[in-house]
Amino acid sequence: MIKKRIIITFIAVCIALVFLFPFFWVIVTGFKTSPEASAWPPTILPAAPTLSAYHEVWKTFPFPRWFFNSIVIAGGTTLAILFLTSLAAYAFAYYRFPGHTVIFFLILSGLIVPMHLRMIPTFLLIKSLNLLDSYQGLIIPQIASNCALGIFLLTQYNKYIPEELIAAARIDGCGEFRIYASIILPLTKPALVTLGIFVFLYSWNNFLWPLIVVQEETMKTLPVGLLDLAPIALTHKMTWPQRMAGTSIVIVPIVTVFFLFRNLFIKSFVISGLKG
Repeated sequence: MIKKRIIITFIAVCIALVFLFPFFWVIVTGFKTSPEASAWPPTILPAAPTLSAYHEVWKTFPFPRWFFNSIVIAGGTTLAILFLTSLAAYAFAYYRFPGHTVIFFLILSGLIVPMHLRMIPTFLLIKSLNLLDSYQGLIIPQIASNCALGIFLLTQYNKYIPEELIAAARIDGCGEFRIYASIILPLTKPALVTLGIFVFLYSWNNFLWPLIVVQEETMKTLPVGLLDLAPIALTHKMTWPQRMAGTSIVIVPIVTVFFLFRNLFIKSFVISGLKG
């Protein structure tokens, strides 16, 4: 039994290293000098780590503005979806109203419709509302496209909470919003964190929608901004450390968010498995 566990652990570690090594290589190359990054055979760690590549990329391109836009859009989308879907999930899990099942399945049907089918109508709507090149035009469609997943996930998770807790709170005189804020939100924290990670990751990496909606340089996000680096990289005006530095700026926040909330992320799946 112990030998089997050791073998499984070894295989898991090897698979993890295979997936993590590209991230490690991108980040480490950003700290190398240009000759060292192009040397053969390559070196794993930089002999003299330097931040010059990050400094040059940060100053040459409007990375601070792109980074700010990505934070505002991804953060705003995530917070809005967590608030709206948690309220809707509370209603679907603990209330029975006319059309309850029909409305729930109509919302879930939004998961079936591909994003590319919705893109042109959504763009025309955003354009008619004069929301191009605006935070509202970037955030609102992403909220609409992710609400169905959030409502489904949180509704299923809310069903694991004993209804006796809700009934006892009502007997004690708690209003519905007090129940939602004091009971539902704390108990669904693992599911909220899981949903938040998914939504933040989706919004942060979203490339196609910002590419369509944004024309002004000051409204670009990091994924769209990296597209500006491609022509310069192809003409060899950018060194490999600079390319990797630009990529690191995009991926490091995502990895940071996951590691900060990984315990709650794992807990949500553990609880779902035990309850299921």
